[in-house]
Amino acid sequence: MNLKILTLMVSALFLLFGCESIGRKKIPCNDIEVFTRFRREISILQDKSLYPDSERKFRAARVLYQNVDFSFARDTELLVRIFGTGDVKRAKVLDNDSLVFLYSWENEYIRFAFMGVGDVITHSEVKNDKIRK
Repeated sequence: MNLKILTLMVSALFLLFGCESIGRKKIPCNDIEVFTRFRREISILQDKSLYPDSERKFRAARVLYQNVDFSFARDTELLVRIFGTGDVKRAKVLDNDSLVFLYSWENEYIRFAFMGVGDVITHSEVKNDKIRK
């Protein structure tokens, strides 16, 4: 009897709050919705007057990290539309030459790394972690 009541309660929660809030899917980075829904965050990331280690850029990057799937990135033009050109660095990530956008604040960072050939992106790695000293 208790199992039935528990099942009914969980079902009611799914109906009230929906499955999306529990297992929210990320939006593909090449979806036009990214540019409307995250317009504010994109403008902050493209602001050349802000440093990559500023709180505003870090928080904007975190919103994109939590909501956007960058595995769909296929060309550098898309990266420019989202991140701009001010914060990009060339670096080695996973032993590959990569375009890296690194945003940090206090003891945490978010790194967007894109690997490929020329303007074509073949792989991406997005990481949120603590800075180890």
